[in-house]
Amino acid sequence: MYQESLDVKQHIHLLGVSYVSNFLARVGFTILEVNTDQNHHYQLLAKINDKSFLIAIRTAHHPKLGTLDTSTMENLLKESEQLNAIPHFAGLTAVPVEGNDTELDGSSEGQLLKVLFNGIRAIRR
Repeated sequence: MYQESLDVKQHIHLLGVSYVSNFLARVGFTILEVNTDQNHHYQLLAKINDKSFLIAIRTAHHPKLGTLDTSTMENLLKESEQLNAIPHFAGLTAVPVEGNDTELDGSSEGQLLKVLFNGIRAIRR
């Protein structure tokens, strides 16, 4: 069974954070804070039209999709209230650029990856 090393997991996480940050900047958001700690309850604090957004980002290796656990979601909701920000979540999938469907079980350091992104959704209680 394949197990991702911490370096590969961190690389995949950073790829997702970078992807979402760049996407938001392209559509007009101002990125106020970037947190690359994959265990922290949010990765981005962004603003547009005088509204702040606190965004948790989780990226998983194909075929999985990044998910948000209950504890992290609760921390995201609490901090959003404190910062008067709207909590959001982006779950992404990292897929190796080379290989066919039967070879997408894992990734290794230095492997080229592409990101599958299905948008950002608001988190509510």
